[in-house]
Amino acid sequence: MVHNTRTDEKKKRTLQVLCGGRIPKKVPPVLELIARSIETPKEMYLHLEDIVNDPHIRDLRLHLARVQVDSEVHMRDDVDYHTQRLWVAQTIERMVFGGLMVEGEKIGKDEDGDD
Repeated sequence: MVHNTRTDEKKKRTLQVLCGGRIPKKVPPVLELIARSIETPKEMYLHLEDIVNDPHIRDLRLHLARVQVDSEVHMRDDVDYHTQRLWVAQTIERMVFGGLMVEGEKIGKDEDGDD
């Protein structure tokens, strides 16, 4: 099987961003799915149910925010690529959390209903 070195490097970079710089030896399956969705946005629909229903997804909001920030910072490097990454990370975060942390949405809901 022939690997595209550029594609492999982008996947590695995406995992590094998701994981905060260091890729753990055992990457959680939901992060693998998110990374795959970020790298192949046209196939994201195949992974949405597994991502949204993963029991650990609610712990990964910061991971999604990292991709958004990284994409904004590097937007001029490759506009199409970073626009797609940004869209995927924002779409997943909105589906799971109802808003975006980078836009000031709270990570959790207050128990007493105060915002």
